[in-house]
Amino acid sequence: MSAISLISFIIVIALLLEALKKESDLFSPARVFSIIWISAIGLAELKLSWLQHEWTLYGWGMLLIGIFSFYLGVFIVFVINLNRPMIPISRLRIFYSENVVNKNKFLILIAILFLIYTGSYLANYLIEGFVPIFSNDPARARGEFGVFGIGLLLHAATALIILIAEYITLIKMKRIFKYFLIFLILFIFVTYFFLLQRFNLMFAIISVLAFLYYSSNVIKPRYVVIFILVIVGLMYSVQFFRTASVASTYLNKIAHMKYNVKYAVFTEPYMYVVMNLENFTRAVEKLDSHTFGFYSFNFITSLAGVKKMIAEYLHLNNFPYLNSSFNTYTMFWDYFRDFGVFGLSIIPFLMGTIISIIYNKLRTNPNLMNISAYSICVFVIFISFFVNIIGLLHFFFNVVVIMTITKIAQNNFVKYNY
Repeated sequence: MSAISLISFIIVIALLLEALKKESDLFSPARVFSIIWISAIGLAELKLSWLQHEWTLYGWGMLLIGIFSFYLGVFIVFVINLNRPMIPISRLRIFYSENVVNKNKFLILIAILFLIYTGSYLANYLIEGFVPIFSNDPARARGEFGVFGIGLLLHAATALIILIAEYITLIKMKRIFKYFLIFLILFIFVTYFFLLQRFNLMFAIISVLAFLYYSSNVIKPRYVVIFILVIVGLMYSVQFFRTASVASTYLNKIAHMKYNVKYAVFTEPYMYVVMNLENFTRAVEKLDSHTFGFYSFNFITSLAGVKKMIAEYLHLNNFPYLNSSFNTYTMFWDYFRDFGVFGLSIIPFLMGTIISIIYNKLRTNPNLMNISAYSICVFVIFISFFVNIIGLLHFFFNVVVIMTITKIAQNNFVKYNY
């Protein structure tokens, strides 16, 4: 084990242990970002695959610029609000046990969104004639399923799971109705799972976890491990359906692992973390041109329906400089590819600033909209080692839906009294 890996794992363990203290915040921006990125760097430095490479000083430099730019944004907001008292998490949870939402408005909006989701699901099925999980070639069907326009509405499953979980947590109701809503969540989860799209299910799980942490006593730091295991299980189960005929030993072989095949079960989770950083540090050295916003904010061209046309006209390669089938680069790649070091410095800085501002609003002016917004931010940080989430149309769509509904449903007259 390298010194970098050892130090990284010690820091992560220390951060997790410190989070067990009373009134310590497990999901603060700097803590979540630190745990995710220090863990990823520590794992990458183990170099357990022959596909990995020794990072050059330039590769390290570009990665650290992105990381420290995010930290800088968080730190500046922290300094600005240094003398502003934050509400203790224990009292924050008491606040959310009060009447913070209009339950009738909230329920009606959830019902409308559910009808939109089920209607789009049925329409896509009738037009396409199949559901990916039940097709002869699930991996291919997954990528082809969905009609432009109404296909986007399928991703409302994420917003529905989050909003229903919020309703169950905040509203006192009869037990039978609560069970019905839990069944509804399971129904949405399973039907969306049939599309073999795990990203948005992870979005829902992480955001609900963060919401429950701040709004109730259901989630304790020690229980987070259980949710992490659920997420890992979700990733594995979807991958099984995508490549049902591929044995773990084959995965171990194509990943060119250095350890014995009897440990092949660790191959997929390890490679899905480390190859993002490996691809980024390799690609930044080879890039010789920029795309000026096409990738960082491609939800705009996706929404306009011209993304594919522009990519073909400019002969863009979405996955350049790869040495394997692992084709993600961390969120930093899109910013660097579009704007170089400038984008790598400014965009993570703005993300850190905005997320920290939302966090401070949650801790000083709690309401349904603020807690929902920060729950989304937790997922943005969580997935930052993997992909540029702000460029994804379905993410942008879900953010708009969640924030619109929570804005309408919250009781604005409810204020926290210091």
